[in-house]
Amino acid sequence: MHDLLTQRFNPDHNTGLDACIRFDWGSGGIQFAVRETQLLLDCDSQPEMTIYFDSEALAKDLLCGEADPVMAFMQGQFRASGHLIWVFHTMAAFRP
Repeated sequence: MHDLLTQRFNPDHNTGLDACIRFDWGSGGIQFAVRETQLLLDCDSQPEMTIYFDSEALAKDLLCGEADPVMAFMQGQFRASGHLIWVFHTMAAFRP
């Protein structure tokens, strides 16, 4: 997942996101930070938002644009603790 985040991160995402984020998919997870135009894979502070996915595959599909985040959210395939708008800002940070 580290490689995918690094490859997909768009520093020009223009969302203003500045947060430590955790992705959790039950059997594993990853924590990272998006600080404006930078991706930091070594964020060890308390996450300001956690996104819970049904699976790691779903997380990857959402980040790669192979799944629609709005539809997946509406279908209960992922949920978040924290600011809801940050979920969509996070997805946008990994889209071209």
